[in-house]
Amino acid sequence: MSVHQTPEESRAADRKERDRIRRRMHILAAAERIFAARGFHEASIESIAQEAGYASGTIYLYFEDKDALYAALFSHKVSAMVGHVESESEKASEPMEGLERAVRAQFDFHDQNREFFDLLFRQRQTAPAGKSTRWKTVRESYERHIGVLQQLIERAQKRKLLRKMDSRHLALLLLGMIAQMTREAIREGWSEPLQNAANVVIEVFLNGVRRSA
Repeated sequence: MSVHQTPEESRAADRKERDRIRRRMHILAAAERIFAARGFHEASIESIAQEAGYASGTIYLYFEDKDALYAALFSHKVSAMVGHVESESEKASEPMEGLERAVRAQFDFHDQNREFFDLLFRQRQTAPAGKSTRWKTVRESYERHIGVLQQLIERAQKRKLLRKMDSRHLALLLLGMIAQMTREAIREGWSEPLQNAANVVIEVFLNGVRRSA
């Protein structure tokens, strides 16, 4: 005999799940601030719990240890970034416009998440190795990101708008340009929006690989 939830039980379960997601996101936000300020090794579950306003035991209900929390933070942010880039590029009717939107969307995400990218570029050498299964979703998101750019590049190539070069290599080149500009902005402490760098990347990349008439 199957057991079915009553409407009240179903609503209560939904509320419980929403609360669980909200608390998890709150912990991740607190972890981002602590990791960015102290680096991976100096941060602790206790300091993150204090920042989040929870008991340390609450953190362990959601994350096995500090490594798992760190990996979950990166997975969440990278996935959100790729989703934003993908969503913006899909608004374009033409592949070249899609590439431009993708670049601007990524710089926009960087602008809105400077604390995270400070953590990524300044503290990366202090992080645990990214080879475990905990980092699988980060690697998958990265590949998805490359795939979004590859598809746009290949569409432009089919339209004979870009040179016929390896699309993955071109996607990696574009991502490398964006990453380097972001890294330099963080290192130099730029006060202006990172979006200002988008024009440079778009001009250099798109004109550099644009097919000659």
